[in-house]
Amino acid sequence: MALFGIFGTHTVDLCPLNNKTSAKTMVQMAEMSADTTNNRSKYGINKIIGRYHSALEHTFIWIVEAESAHQLEKFLIDIGSATFNSSKIVPLINFEEVVRKGTDALQK
Repeated sequence: MALFGIFGTHTVDLCPLNNKTSAKTMVQMAEMSADTTNNRSKYGINKIIGRYHSALEHTFIWIVEAESAHQLEKFLIDIGSATFNSSKIVPLINFEEVVRKGTDALQK
C-alpha cells in the first residue's frame, strides 16, 4: 500500500455551501466513501486517514492509503467528486522517511 494525497478545488459557484446539486453530491460522497469494504475491494483503498477542507479557499486534501493512483481516480469519479471538483492525486511519504533518505544520502 502507498500513501496518497488527493488535493482538490472547486469554484465558488459550485461550492456545496452555495450549490444544492453539489451539496447533494457531497452527502452522497460521504456515504459512499464510508463503505470501507467496498472501497477496499473495488478501489484498493486500505484506509482513508483524513479528510480536510478549507471552506473559504474552496480546497481540500484527503490522505489515503491505497494501491494505486489509477484506482483512486476511478474512486473520485464513481463517488461523484469529479462532477464539481478538480483533483490532483500525489504520492506521499512521511517526514521521517524523507529525513532517513537525506541521512542516507549524506553518508554516501
